[in-house]
Amino acid sequence: MIKDKIVVLGANGFLGIHLCNTIIKNNYEVIALVRNKKSKNLHKLNKKGITVDFIGDLFEKKIFKKKYSDIKFLVNVAALAHINIENKKKINRLNNLEKNIIKNFKNKSLNIIHISSSKVIESEEKSNTKDLKAYVRVKLNGENVISNYYKNYTILRPALVYGPEVKANFLSLIKAIYYNIPLPFKFLNNKRSYIYVENLTSAMLHIIKNRHFYGKTYYLCDIDNLSTSKLAQIIAKHLSKRVRLFYMPYNLIKVIFTLFRKTDILNKVIEDFIIDNKEFIKDTNWKSPYSLDQGIKKTCIWYKRRFKL
Repeated sequence: MIKDKIVVLGANGFLGIHLCNTIIKNNYEVIALVRNKKSKNLHKLNKKGITVDFIGDLFEKKIFKKKYSDIKFLVNVAALAHINIENKKKINRLNNLEKNIIKNFKNKSLNIIHISSSKVIESEEKSNTKDLKAYVRVKLNGENVISNYYKNYTILRPALVYGPEVKANFLSLIKAIYYNIPLPFKFLNNKRSYIYVENLTSAMLHIIKNRHFYGKTYYLCDIDNLSTSKLAQIIAKHLSKRVRLFYMPYNLIKVIFTLFRKTDILNKVIEDFIIDNKEFIKDTNWKSPYSLDQGIKKTCIWYKRRFKL
């Protein structure tokens, strides 16, 4: 029996595709909102028999052609993964995303899950928002728009998400290990939080199934925090490779990354970044279905299949 309709905003992205698969498997009807007919991964949505509506660029002010007055659940996973801008005009444009949501989903009793970012933890360390990075300011403002308008919301701040179809730095790390590129992580004792994509979609499904819309904001991550060197070793194990690590002083690593203007990678790969999801587990009694080792294993299997290795 088909259950409620769930609208997924940003359904054709990395997280959106995984979320749609999870929802469909649990007999919910999915309405996927995507930018246009040229959007990537449309074939994956069509293959699942998912209804796809084209809504255009959400960073522009707009009114949707279709009305979604009968919708009880909305999950917003639409976002730009990396924002390296400080221009006020551009930042305001990015904040149109959440403004468009409340403009087109006017029911204040709507059950909404809004995906933010664990990077927002920076705001807890700095009292003046002017000192925050543009990305954090955009995410915070988006959270405020949602929480000020809707009553039944849950805002999730996930750690770095990995899994099949992952891109950016995590994919680069897998490639480097597969091709035996030496990495300067030996004796690096940093700690970082991650979350496997199917753990994240499991948490979202758990919220929907159990109506855990508490009007609260939660951090989400896998149970284990890892050093980058340990992460590299686990990836190597599941790629059947021998990871090549060498020692480089941390300060020298910082200098090199700064010289090549790669401080964003430094922050996302090498420096400490730890969160915990104890509050979410306490409030919802959710249990992650996959361990970090299982998540990395599934990601490595996908990598070898995807690139026919």
